[in-house]
Amino acid sequence: MNPDLELISRDLSAATAEAATVSELGMVISQQIGKAVPHDGYMLRGVDPLTGAACFLAKEHGYEAAFYRALETEEILGRDRHTVVALVESARTVAVLVSGASDVRHSVQHEDIMNATEVGGEMRIALTLRGMAWGVLVLLRGRGSRPFSATDAAHAERLSGPLAGTLRQYVAGRFLRPVRGAPAPGVVVIDGDDTIRAVTKTGREWVRRLVPENVTADEDEIFAHIWNIALAARQPGRQALSRIPGPDGWIVLQAQPLDEHGSGGVAVTIESASSDVLLPAAAVLYGITSREQAVIGRALEGLAVKQIARSLDLSPHTVNDHFKAIYRKTGVNSREELISSLSR
Repeated sequence: MNPDLELISRDLSAATAEAATVSELGMVISQQIGKAVPHDGYMLRGVDPLTGAACFLAKEHGYEAAFYRALETEEILGRDRHTVVALVESARTVAVLVSGASDVRHSVQHEDIMNATEVGGEMRIALTLRGMAWGVLVLLRGRGSRPFSATDAAHAERLSGPLAGTLRQYVAGRFLRPVRGAPAPGVVVIDGDDTIRAVTKTGREWVRRLVPENVTADEDEIFAHIWNIALAARQPGRQALSRIPGPDGWIVLQAQPLDEHGSGGVAVTIESASSDVLLPAAAVLYGITSREQAVIGRALEGLAVKQIARSLDLSPHTVNDHFKAIYRKTGVNSREELISSLSR
């Protein structure tokens, strides 16, 4: 019996609206796609759509933190054949790996990891909309289970767009506001061999905020985002920045090498996201145009409508029209609410 993929897509969107946490989002997605592609475990990774850096992770019966970290390293270093970027560039959204099938493996390291676990098959689904990546969903089947089939892959391919829309819907539902009452910026320093050299007091406070509530995690899992962004900072030409939607506001991670070659230590800063970091994300989350971003920026500077109009060479009527469009897209009701939401 063929699953009703359109019904699954509709149910997926409706259920996502009720998800309050990343963990709940992961469960919703797993339950819905499981109707078409049964699986034993999953890992859902959201990425910052502007930089590609990881911004959250939900999983159940997935790879352990140390194994997952090794896989992340392979991807960031470009040694994995089926990264999200590679799938987008190849116009495919789904890749399947079967343990022991070297011709379709993601990487040598990945094959070693599968052999060291009870995972027998993996399906990787790139979650993209109009060429922009929002994340990746990894479905796992245990060793001895039926391998993922071509039919499974075809179902996943058809659901990849709705899944990406679900991810975007969830993130857009966390309005772009900084964390209120947040501690001072925190810093984590990582050595060239990925050993944590130092963590400031506020750094530890911020790191704990990156771990979902009611989750018991070891150090590998707690510092997963930190290692990920630190590794990205060592790659030439890559922006090591991730905007992370938290339950009480957005957090930003930024990393930079401590030496000019990028091969040594890395300093990672964690803090409440400022409006200048959040506004570019508004363009992709809510369809805010560059002109509307400029209007918001002037409003955050405290300028009145007439002053905004003069600074942007617009009429006051046009500026008010831009505000109305911004309110409609973001769901706020007034200029005061907009400014209050975006201000620390």
